[in-house]
Amino acid sequence: MKPVTFLFFSILLTSSTVIRAHEFWLEALPFYQKIDRTTEITINVGQQMDGQLLPNIPVWYRHFDIITGAGLQAVEGELGRDPAGYVNIKTPGIYAIGYESTKKSVNLEPGKFTDYLKNEGLEKIIKHRKQLNESEKNGLEIYYRNVKALIKIGDKSQYNFYNHDFKYPLNINPLQNPYELSKGDELRVQLTFNQKPAANLLLHGKIKNKPTFEFSLRTDALGYATIPLAHSGIWLLHTVEMIRSEQPNIDWESYWGSLTFEIR
Repeated sequence: MKPVTFLFFSILLTSSTVIRAHEFWLEALPFYQKIDRTTEITINVGQQMDGQLLPNIPVWYRHFDIITGAGLQAVEGELGRDPAGYVNIKTPGIYAIGYESTKKSVNLEPGKFTDYLKNEGLEKIIKHRKQLNESEKNGLEIYYRNVKALIKIGDKSQYNFYNHDFKYPLNINPLQNPYELSKGDELRVQLTFNQKPAANLLLHGKIKNKPTFEFSLRTDALGYATIPLAHSGIWLLHTVEMIRSEQPNIDWESYWGSLTFEIR
């Protein structure tokens, strides 16, 4: 077996359980960058913004892109590399980087599946399972990651892609430019699922290196929510939507969305 092939399969084996952890997000190194400098993009999985970095494995994603003045472009990266990608932008502005995973599956025993649904505010699925007489059945699920990060390049903003929609199924869309806000301000967002307002989803907020800080709130009937930016730092907003699956031998499909940016 060639070394690169051995490395590839080793990564798949050692990461098979890690990628199921709840939080999945992109980070930029750094989020504030000068023009014409390389910004590294990491793929992260874990809890409280503390976890493991994932390498660039193309079979794990459908899209890994950045929107620029020239349109949508693939984030550059190398097989098995961590950080997973990098961008070099020569025009000042706010840019969005998006990552859409391929589907993965999980089979959870009834108790663990119910606990997970409660943690993510998916009581509607608990109720649906009860109606289907499936409360004592394993949770057979496929899941997808729909995540994005916003970065600021340079001091001015010739481009403002802070609210770019990558057309992923689950989208957290900021209605204001986070890089024009400061600690103490509020950020208005709208969540959509399949391009329609995502009502009553539980949205979580966390900050890197502040493990005791966390809040959760639900979107209103039109998918809107207001985020109190109580602290400066790297922010993570994340949520989950779940629907009944029409795919054979699968009961449920979940979509995990996240948005990262930095507040100073």
